[in-house]
Amino acid sequence: MPPVFNVRVTRILLFCSLFCIISNTVTAQASDEQVAEATQQLLDEQGRQVKMVVLLALLPILVAFAFITFVFYRRKREAFFRQTEAELKLSKAEVEIKALKAQINPHFIFNCMNSIHHFMHKNDIQKAGDYLIKFSQLIRIVLENSSRDTITLKEDLHALNLYIQLEQMRLENKFDYAITVEKDVNPDEAEIPALLIQPFVENAIWHELTKVAEQGFLSVAVRKHEDGIQCHIKSQGIGRTHPSLSTALTDGITKTSMGQSLIRERLELINRMNRTKAGFTSRDISQADQNKFGHEVELFVPLKDEFA
Repeated sequence: MPPVFNVRVTRILLFCSLFCIISNTVTAQASDEQVAEATQQLLDEQGRQVKMVVLLALLPILVAFAFITFVFYRRKREAFFRQTEAELKLSKAEVEIKALKAQINPHFIFNCMNSIHHFMHKNDIQKAGDYLIKFSQLIRIVLENSSRDTITLKEDLHALNLYIQLEQMRLENKFDYAITVEKDVNPDEAEIPALLIQPFVENAIWHELTKVAEQGFLSVAVRKHEDGIQCHIKSQGIGRTHPSLSTALTDGITKTSMGQSLIRERLELINRMNRTKAGFTSRDISQADQNKFGHEVELFVPLKDEFA
């Protein structure tokens, strides 16, 4: 072959070889790019899957957290409103119980003043003086105790004793009385709501002992009972009468003692304020066929230690 032909063949072979090398290189680069792109797509897909799994895992936690936050906020809000309502009720109860005390004290004072006038009207100066001394002692105790939520049982029974003595004088010793405290009750330490027993004794005197003809007797017995004390008030006597004690001071005025509805209202207020169970029961113990008449009351009084 001529030299020129060999040169040309050699050039062609070199060109083909170069083309093959370049083609393989381009193909390899394209394949690497595809692999890299596929790998990136796979990583992106795995990333999206991981994010989805994390989101699905966090979603219940977020929902639970939101629910707990809502419940906590609602309870706190309800507690606030309950506290506000309780404070309003407490304030209202305190005002009402002070109003009840204001109703009791003038009523009691009026009765005492009426009795003093009664003795003066009969020109019994000695009894009027004795009555006035006892009345001044009692009125001081009553006024002092009216501003206190609780007093000792000893203080309350002392005031009660003075009151009964005044009523005994007013009725000219028409009845006898006895106040007893059982040994399991310490009058010096036991504290009860102020002026709570006296209205029941007042009712016993005005509604029972003023009507019996003879042998009138009033007993007040105090004993320990559960988380408080129980006061048993009993009035009894023989026969019935209708004494007339009217004087100029009482003309046109109907003397009524504290009604049971008012007493129940006060006990309900005490229970609302202190979360106690103060209460009373009453029953007629008259035996009309034997000409005996009477009434008894069982009063449960919570002690101060049981107040909420």
